[in-house]
Amino acid sequence: MNLRGYILGTMAANLALVAALLWQGAQLPAPGLRGGVTVTTNVVTEVLVEASPRPAVVSVPGSPPFRWEQLESTNHLQFLTNLLAIGCPPETARDILDARVADDFRARLRELTRPLQARFWDAAAENREFKELFEEPELETQIDALKAERKRVSAEVEGAAPRGAKPAERAIEMELRHLTAEKEAAFSELASRNLKERQAVDRDPAITSAAEKAAKRRELFTRHQAELRGLLTEAEWTERELRLSPQANQVRHLRGFNATPDELRALAQTLREFDIANPPPARQPQRPADDPDLRAKQAEREALRKAFLKGRLGEAGFAAVERGSDPRFGTLLKLARRLEQPSETAAHWLALQTAAQEQARLTRENAALAGAARAVALLAIRAETERTLQAAVGPRGWGGYLRHAGDWLGQLTQ
Repeated sequence: MNLRGYILGTMAANLALVAALLWQGAQLPAPGLRGGVTVTTNVVTEVLVEASPRPAVVSVPGSPPFRWEQLESTNHLQFLTNLLAIGCPPETARDILDARVADDFRARLRELTRPLQARFWDAAAENREFKELFEEPELETQIDALKAERKRVSAEVEGAAPRGAKPAERAIEMELRHLTAEKEAAFSELASRNLKERQAVDRDPAITSAAEKAAKRRELFTRHQAELRGLLTEAEWTERELRLSPQANQVRHLRGFNATPDELRALAQTLREFDIANPPPARQPQRPADDPDLRAKQAEREALRKAFLKGRLGEAGFAAVERGSDPRFGTLLKLARRLEQPSETAAHWLALQTAAQEQARLTRENAALAGAARAVALLAIRAETERTLQAAVGPRGWGGYLRHAGDWLGQLTQ
């Protein structure tokens, strides 16, 4: 064997051995990683810089499917944290939380004051303002505590997700808070929208004349009333109209008038029926205030009113309404109560005053009396009235009567 053949044979054997080794390595499984060895492949690191720390992350499983109750919590701050953790925008989260807090405390306040809504006419029967029911010490304490709690919760929410000030909610009339929560919310929303529309009309630069602006406002008012009417049932609308009417206000301010809540409501309805059927006569702009024709119409309407009420209430009921509407009686009633006298005593004092004032009026209008004679007659009326009143009031209350209700005595001689 020559040298050249030996070299070629050796090279062929080596190549065959390398090929065999490569084939065997390709067939073996990859060896496991040894403990303590870390393999990093194609890692991209991204660093996010935030101005404030993110809230705690809440894990929301993807299977089973996400459900809203997974975020729910009776704790307002925890609920806010859960919303932010799933990527809810902070402003949206605050809107949800503000509505949640408002609904929660509105419902609690409604339940707290619900018994008062059934006492609207009871308050009138007790000669009390409806709002006075909300001023009872125990209830005021409970309401104040509820307000303090809401203020605390709102401050905590604001601290967790601060933002700019939010416009205050528009409250509905106290007399309408007997409605359901849904209708109360709908009314508030409608009232807020109506207010914005009226403000837009007032600020509209295209409306230059006062007449056009007034027409626009009347148009808005008509539409808004129709929308409001659509929110309420017939019974709710009737009750709203009655509660907010001048007649209900008149009935609620009757003094010394003893009646049940149902009787007071019926009285307000009776007064309203008459006023709707017999509106007060309007004074013509070109006529004087003491226009004889206007006074005749007013006297005619007053006669109709008295006849109507006497027919509905009877003589005694009508007299009680007239007396209870007289502001003089309210003053006398307070004085009688201070002197521990019954309301009938105040009614007697009022009758004496009315008789004396009527007698003085007839004396002034008596054309047969000259100036000096008229003055003497008025002095005599005053002296007799004071003597009679002093006997009726008594020495204990006479000084108080003169201070609180005796100004009219000096007017008798004028």
